[in-house]
Order: sequence, then structure tokens, then C-alpha cells
Amino acid sequence: MLLLLSPGVSQAQNARIVLRWKDVPGASAYELQIAKDPAFVEIVLQTRTTSAGYRWEQLPTTTHWWRVRSFDTESRASEWSPPRTIAVDSAVPSQLKPPDGQSLSCGATVNLELDVSALIKEYLVELSSSSEFASLRTLRSPTPSFEVPGLSAGTWWWRARAVDLKGRTSGAGPVRSFAIRVSPPKLKQVNDVPLGTAQVQLSWAEAACAKSYLVEATQDGRDKVTIPALGQTLAFKAGVAGEYRWRVASVDERGAPGEFSAESVFKVKLPAPTGRSENVGPRTDLSWSAVVAATGYKVELFRTGAKGNEAAGGATVTGTSWRTPELPPGQYAWRVTTKDALGHTSAPSELRTFVRAAGTPLATVTWVSPSADVVVAPGTEVDLSWSDVSERKDFEVQFDGVIQRVRTPSFRTAALNEGTHEVRVRAVGENFRMSPWSEPLELYAGVPTVTRAEVAVVGELVQVRLFDARGRAVLGAAPKLTVRDGAVGPSEFKADSWQAQWTPPASGNDVLTVEERGFHFERALAAAMDPPFTLAARAGGIFSGGAVASPTALVSFGVRLPFLRRRVGVELRAAGYRAGSSLDLGGATLRGEAFLLPLSLLAAWNQNVGAFQLKAGAGLAMQLAWLQVGPDAGFSVLPGFEVVAALSRRLGPGRVELELSFLYGRVDNALARLNAGGLAVRVGYAFDF
Repeated sequence: MLLLLSPGVSQAQNARIVLRWKDVPGASAYELQIAKDPAFVEIVLQTRTTSAGYRWEQLPTTTHWWRVRSFDTESRASEWSPPRTIAVDSAVPSQLKPPDGQSLSCGATVNLELDVSALIKEYLVELSSSSEFASLRTLRSPTPSFEVPGLSAGTWWWRARAVDLKGRTSGAGPVRSFAIRVSPPKLKQVNDVPLGTAQVQLSWAEAACAKSYLVEATQDGRDKVTIPALGQTLAFKAGVAGEYRWRVASVDERGAPGEFSAESVFKVKLPAPTGRSENVGPRTDLSWSAVVAATGYKVELFRTGAKGNEAAGGATVTGTSWRTPELPPGQYAWRVTTKDALGHTSAPSELRTFVRAAGTPLATVTWVSPSADVVVAPGTEVDLSWSDVSERKDFEVQFDGVIQRVRTPSFRTAALNEGTHEVRVRAVGENFRMSPWSEPLELYAGVPTVTRAEVAVVGELVQVRLFDARGRAVLGAAPKLTVRDGAVGPSEFKADSWQAQWTPPASGNDVLTVEERGFHFERALAAAMDPPFTLAARAGGIFSGGAVASPTALVSFGVRLPFLRRRVGVELRAAGYRAGSSLDLGGATLRGEAFLLPLSLLAAWNQNVGAFQLKAGAGLAMQLAWLQVGPDAGFSVLPGFEVVAALSRRLGPGRVELELSFLYGRVDNALARLNAGGLAVRVGYAFDF
């Protein structure tokens, strides 16, 4: 007979014991006894059943014994079976997951699962990175499932224990192990590269728990190399063309590598050569650029006809030129392919065409309109015209690489997209007679990129001109002008430059910044500083309503003060003039005369306006006067003041100046009463030094 304990649920009141035995042929019933002793004196259950099994709903707390006998159809009983025990013990649960020796990914949560038992109220798992369990971690749970996150890479050992319903802890179960391995990283795609590329960058995503990486690479299935890498990138120079396969393994903190990733593939290709020129003749010389690592070049020559390109010859050469066999007149195309010592071939170069003409070439076409590169707004259609050529049949216009036939020496482009467009033209005659291509003409639609700026300062007006890489003036831009210390007004486009009024700082030194899209330019500015000294001589007349009307001469010496850009200065002035008057007294005439020498010290403001200079000043004056009235004479000092306004313009080494001034001085003594001053008008010449 066989005793089976059904799993059941963990609660004690729902636990059950299932007793099974072999079915007896001819038996109509079975009798079961369960007792607390092996002699079956203290029987706790005696029952009959027709099936070969019984479920006992009671969960014993001590060891019990059970036996069973059968009855035939005539109710005759058989002998009792040998007694069996129902042992109650803290059984160790079976370890279900993970299977012994399984490898798991680092960084993932590990799920430990035990077999469920109704006799267990608490499950225990002991986990250690040592097979001797020198240091262990004990996990407890009322259910047989455990989730363990954050385990480091390496081998881990674990075993199970249990606490039964009576609180007894079982012994340890068998030791099982599982391995935490670093996962292979996910590789990033590497595109094919031409031979000679400075660096090929291999990269991959970071893998959990990886402290470094191991890169394995092969070229054309041979020369396998293994290279350690600390980060998620590895750069190398591919010096040989071919197919490169590579994969990466993560290395854990103990230096143990995990599994390699799937392979990734890229190719280092021989670059296609570039056709350079055709020296056309009966036997035409074709040449192309050299390619690194090339050991040979395959040249293909085609003749262009109504049915397309037809093979017209070719060769494999080691140099970068080839002379064709003698060619009949016609239009031809050619291309070249590279080959290296390992048998790798490049893509063919782009087809180049040439014409083998009969007779002398036609005259070269020259541009009429426009005759030089032009810049237009996007969407503009440009009309082109060129010189006509005798004996021509048509013209071929090559616009942005596309050749079109036209009958007349003129052509209108389509609406131009923003950017650079190139056009050239040649004449076509009978029997493939052609002229050389004209000089290429560039048409730029939009605002070209500014690469250079020119700055000029005229007085306090800043002028900025912008140019592109071909030296053409850029007219449709919108530059931003700023200065570091002073102030600059809004810019305005006039003629061929942007102009803005500049207010310099007190020092007169500033830095101008010009910005236009990605273009940045700085230029030091220095305001024009007037010379510190001025010496001037003037001549004119002074008028005071009739009392004084006399020619006058004046000499001045001015000093500009070293602030406000020398606009403020002091001026020492010395003049001289004569004044006279007559009076009738009883038939006699009394004559009075005065000889005056005005001395004045002025404070003046000087302002430059283009080529002109304005001056305004005022200050104290003193006149030395010699008076003679009849036979009497005397010397007087007359205090007063002077106000001056002047306009000058540079002429020759100095400046021509027109001055208006008002001088006030008055004599009132025993000899005479005299208004010694008035409005003066003088013209002079000043030297600055």
C-alpha cells in the first residue's frame, strides 16, 4: 500500500492526509483503521469505503498507525495489511526554481520557489556566495516564493529550511547553486566606411553589472583579435579593406567575461576613384585620382549612341592614367574601378563624358549677360546669353550638371532654389565639332554665407561691408552691430554698406562686433582725437553802433583738455584795434582817440561735424586802453567779457575759420566815456598741432 500526502493549502484546518492502497481484485469494500499505537488498542478512526483510498480530514500532531483489509462480495474479510505510520515531522520543502546550475542575467530579480506544504507555516532560504555558507543571508516568507534583487555576478549557493505548525525548524535541505552572469551588451550599428577613414567607432549600450568589456573582431574571417575596453566605445583605424565582424562580452567586477553578443558586421570599402581629365585626341588620355591601397584600376570605355552606351574598350592598369586606342569621332563615356591586393573592388567612379570631334574645334563661347557671378533672390528665373559661334549647329548648356540642347545663344533657367547653381555652355557643330566649355558661371539664390567683413570709420559714422567666400558683396543680409563701451545706432543699408552712427566712449577706443547668422567679427575702433594745441590768426572788423568801428586783428592760442575726447578747451586771445570820436565845442573840435588791446581767456566747446568744426566759447576779458582827448592822455584797464562762435573747415595744413564774437568793455573816467567793444566779424586761419 502507498501513503500519499496531498499538497493542500497552508492553513492547518484545511490540511488533509490521503491514504492509498492497491485495489484488490474481487473486493467489494475495504475497512480502514487508524490508531495512536502500533497495536491498534487506541483506535481513533475505523471506517469502510468502496474505493482504494481515503482522505483523512484530521491533521495529527503525533505519529499514528494505519492498516486496511478487504471484503469480498460475500462479506468475508481478508487479513489486515501490515501497519504503516503517519509521521508528523517538520519536512524540508523541495526546491523548485531555479534549476540547479542555471545561469541568470545580472541586474534581474532572482525568483526562488519552494514546494508548498500544509505542514509548514514559514519557509526559510539561506543564500551565500560561498559553497561552505561562510557568510549567508537568511530569507523568511509565509509563502514558498522569494524575490531577491541586486545580486552581484558570480556563483550563488542556496538551501531551504521550514518551520512547521508546532514552530519546529527543520534541518537544511540539499545545497543547490545558480550563476549570475553579466549580460552581453546590445551593439549599435556601424555603417560601411571608406578605406582611409581616420577612425571607426564601435559602440554598444551599457550592460548591467559590467565593469569593463571585451571586444572580439575579425577581418574577412581571419586575424581574430580581442581588445579590452573600459567604456562603451572602441575606436580603431581600419587600414585594410574587407568585411569586419565584431562582438562584445561584458566583464564583471571579478574580471570574468560573460557570453559574447551576437555579431555585427560592417565593411571597409575601397573608395571609388575620381575621374580628373580627358586629353582628347585620336588617342585620348584618361586620368583619375589615386586610391589608397589600390594595386590596379579597371577602366571601361563606352560609346554613346541612340541605343545608349556601348562598350568601346577598356583595360586594367596599375597607374592612374590610360591612353585609349585610336577613336573615331563620336561621344564617349568612361569610368574606372579600384582593386586591392586581397581582391576587393570599389564601386565604379561616376561616368565622365568627352567628345572626339572631327576637324578643328569651334570658337570658345563667352558670356554676354550676365558676364560674372550673380546673386539673386530664391525663386528667380535668370536669363543667360552668350556670344554666337560660326559654324555651330546648336549649343549645349550644362546647368547643375544636366546638359540641355538649345538652338539660340540664350537660355532661361528654371526658378532657382536657394543655394549655389553652376552653368556653362559650349557650341556644337557638324560631325561632333565642338567648342571648349565656357568659363563656369555661378548663380547664387538667396543670401550667401558671410565669410569676411570690412569696417571703415568716417568721423563718427561706422560703415560695414560684407563679403562671401568668393569675394562677392553680400547685399541681402541683416547684420547686427554692437559696440562694447560706447553706443551705436540702428544700421541702414546705403549703396554697398551698412552704416550706423557711433557714439564713442570718453576714451575714444571701442570694439565693434558684427554678427550675421553664424558669422562673428570684431574690430577695434578709435575715434579721431583733435590735436591738443591750436594757434590761430584772424582779421576783421569790430562794430559798436558807430561809437567804435575799426579794423581788428587777433591772435589766439588754444589748449584742448584731456577729457571728453578733447572737445573742451581753453583759449587765450590777444587783439588790437583803434577807436576814435570828435566833438564840436563852441566852434572848436575836440578829438578823442583810444588804442585798445583786448586780452581774454575763454572756455570753449569744439564739435566736429563731418569736415567742419563748430566752436562756442565764453570767458572774461580785459582791455588795455590808451586814451587821448585833446591835449590830455591817460592809460586805463577795462574789465569785461567775450562771447565767441566760429565755424571752420579744413583746408591745406590747417583750417579756414569764420568767427563771430561779442566783446564788452566800458570806459567812464575824467577823460572820456567810451563803450569799448562790440560785435566782431573775423576770418582767420588756424593750425592744430
